[in-house]
Amino acid sequence: MKKVLVLFAALFVMCGTVSAQNLLESLKGVAGALIDEATGGKATEVMLPGTWSYSEPAIKLVSDNALTDALASSATSSVETKLEKVYKAIGIKSGSCMYVFNADKSFTAQMGKHSLSGTYTYDAATHAIELKYSTKLLNLGTMKGYAYLDGDSLDLVFDCSKLMTFLSKLGSKVSALNGITKIVNSFNGMMVGFEFDRK
Repeated sequence: MKKVLVLFAALFVMCGTVSAQNLLESLKGVAGALIDEATGGKATEVMLPGTWSYSEPAIKLVSDNALTDALASSATSSVETKLEKVYKAIGIKSGSCMYVFNADKSFTAQMGKHSLSGTYTYDAATHAIELKYSTKLLNLGTMKGYAYLDGDSLDLVFDCSKLMTFLSKLGSKVSALNGITKIVNSFNGMMVGFEFDRK
């Protein structure tokens, strides 16, 4: 509980005046994260099946080093902006990208003009998710990453190099990805990916 209070104190100090709507959204996010933490990740496992529509890039810091986290937080805006441009270039934008996770551990996805499918596994204790794509034409193979539920949002994040390989196979120019890789790799524990809203 002390962690939550410290988090809110830091939020008010860094952000100054926070609107009621922003505060409400922050409270919902913290509540969702606390429920997930209290259940050992089981809340994400139970809530994962459903339809999720892409909303924006996601960045997750998984380091235990507070100084590294603070420095990485300052870089997230730059990474998000670059990711947004890369995603748009390959058709990943709101309304044209979604994942449907089924209770039988299968999934379908629409990533721009690409229709994908496969199976997934999720480990509640570590939040690790493994997406095994059965689409042979693109040879996407298996993507290992992490899934985090935050209120009505789902973050799917991956190691930067794995995500860049995935995006390259979907049609993004590698040169557009180099800047992102350089920034992310300079911070230990920064994961990048997608934020989805439940439909």
